[in-house]
Amino acid sequence: MRNYKISVHIPFYIDNNIKKNFFFLKKVCKSYLKISKNLEIFIHTNKVVKKVSKRIKFIYHNFEKDDPYKLTWNCRKLMFSQKDRYEIFIYGEDDIIFSKKNFNYWLKYKDFCIRNNYNLGFLRTEIKRKSNLIFSTDQVSKIKYYVDLYKIRFAKLENSYSAFWIYDKKEFKKFTNTKYWRFDYIWKTISGVRLTREMAAVGWHGENMSGEGNMNRYKATIIPLNNCKLNKNSFLKHLSNKYANNPAGLFGTIPINNILSKKLIEFTPKNPLYHLILRLKFFIYYIFRFNLKNFIKFFKLKIILLSGVYFTSKQIIKKILVCF
Repeated sequence: MRNYKISVHIPFYIDNNIKKNFFFLKKVCKSYLKISKNLEIFIHTNKVVKKVSKRIKFIYHNFEKDDPYKLTWNCRKLMFSQKDRYEIFIYGEDDIIFSKKNFNYWLKYKDFCIRNNYNLGFLRTEIKRKSNLIFSTDQVSKIKYYVDLYKIRFAKLENSYSAFWIYDKKEFKKFTNTKYWRFDYIWKTISGVRLTREMAAVGWHGENMSGEGNMNRYKATIIPLNNCKLNKNSFLKHLSNKYANNPAGLFGTIPINNILSKKLIEFTPKNPLYHLILRLKFFIYYIFRFNLKNFIKFFKLKIILLSGVYFTSKQIIKKILVCF
């Protein structure tokens, strides 16, 4: 197999627990190095680390006067300078295993997907300790749609995010010419949180970016189906397993063997007008939203002061609803 020239960039924030920090990183690097003899790893960190090997380089960034969350963005200057020296560019977090099987899967389908303006997807997965079942990290609802490209059926991911991205030289160069390559756009949740780290990890295939719907490159992110199941080579191991064992909201709550809806619906790409309406709805809600928790606290405090009686949050919500 051909040894592609590959540039891998990993943001790696080091805290006081240095041994724990490096435990996952060693596994991640070991897996990358098996992919190609011409693969090099650039690890961007906040502390000076001595040289490890010829193929692994640590890049120090000083964050004394800057936001440490921007570490995920600091790799892009070096990546941009490498755009003519490498054939493939990868960004991944320090606890995500990208294997040779994952790479071969990407090589097999990526050109076919790009020709049809789709992004070939990956799915972060975790193992739940109690059941030993594999769960999806990022999908918060079941997959509902399929895409048929000639004789191959793909499933459309509900959430394209995997804290990882990979592009060939041609796609990478196009990416660097967009506003999404630079830290000059805003990605906020409905609650108003600015997701600085996630903005860098979303790549060029993100969806629901501040209500935009997409980044005007791909129709959707898709994964091929084999015998009505997701291609297993699209699964990335998330070594921390933190969401499956301690779900954050809906993240880490859907087992892989139950992630496809019983009856998939054919996906139809949305037109520009749809995305414009979606964006307007997002900003209208964002401007006029209110924090329900703070409202409940205020309402609860008012009742206590007036009546001296304490009510639970559920009782407060019922009382608020009665008012309407």
